[in-house]
Amino acid sequence: MTRINKVWEVMVKEQLDCVIIKDVTTIRYLTGFSGDSSLLYIDRIKGVLITDGRYTEQAKNEMKLFQVLEYTGSIWAAAAELAKNAEVVGFDGNWFTYNDYTELEALLEGKYLRSVDFSSIRMIKAKKELDLMLKAASIADEAFIKLLDDIRPGRTERSLAGRLEYYMRALGSEKTSFDTIIASGSRSALPHGMASDKPVEIGDFITFDFGAVYCGYHSDMTRTVVLGMANSWHKEIYTIVEEAQHKGLKAARVGMTGRELDAVVRDCIASCGYGDYFVHGLGHGVGLEIHEMPNINKRGNTLLSTGMVFTIEPGIYIPGKGGVRIEDTVVLTEEGAKALNGVKKQLIEIV
Repeated sequence: MTRINKVWEVMVKEQLDCVIIKDVTTIRYLTGFSGDSSLLYIDRIKGVLITDGRYTEQAKNEMKLFQVLEYTGSIWAAAAELAKNAEVVGFDGNWFTYNDYTELEALLEGKYLRSVDFSSIRMIKAKKELDLMLKAASIADEAFIKLLDDIRPGRTERSLAGRLEYYMRALGSEKTSFDTIIASGSRSALPHGMASDKPVEIGDFITFDFGAVYCGYHSDMTRTVVLGMANSWHKEIYTIVEEAQHKGLKAARVGMTGRELDAVVRDCIASCGYGDYFVHGLGHGVGLEIHEMPNINKRGNTLLSTGMVFTIEPGIYIPGKGGVRIEDTVVLTEEGAKALNGVKKQLIEIV
């Protein structure tokens, strides 16, 4: 199925005559256009990107199947003119501001506006998308392996984040998938512990959560290492998380829900006595956005299908002491979950 057909299916289901899309990620997915500050109009016959003079030539170069309309006045007036013969107009309401909606509503006086969620159309990845995500993951893998030689006592979390991000950019990443998370010592108990000026010290768990972006597609991986030799507590906590993550990889299958997969891993950690310390969902979809559908958590009702890409990232976080998270981004196949990233998951001791 072509991508535009997915929009037409939504239009038929929602009984829409046309749609006006503002979300830049959805627009990129449907058209290939990588700019911003634009709208995409689609009806049963044509698709038109509405943009200004900054992006006209870029849009023409990046798109094949869509027309380009350069507006000079109001972008909403240009969209309303295209939709003038429609009765029911769909729009991606999650991305509209109140002012956007009221302006469009006034211009489309007498027409019915219906908010539509297009997030689900990107859940199943095509081979080309998977190839780009594999490349993004391989960039992150190689960058992390290079960083291991730079981890030493006294270096700050922020300086290590800078080195890791430099390596990813040098290897071809467009940008980072998100602000790099590096948390050491007691700060590793913070699931989203942004890199700080804290120096890393012997005996610290150090959690690295990071990703590269290649041709718009994101990677996401977490590894936790120990600076120095691991003690019995390090080994206990790490082993529990490693085994839980492995169980999640083996349990993932077509037809189960994200909630069911989350429960498999959550029950594993709870059976070891640390259930109260696994404080977030098991995972999330990844693609043109770092967080997208499907949800792999207690609210994940979507049935998992072949071609979906998501993370499996259990963790244990003990306030005041430290924590561990291990994360892979996986693609679901008929045979199960296949990790896109390849850095080993056995406990690494930096000595």
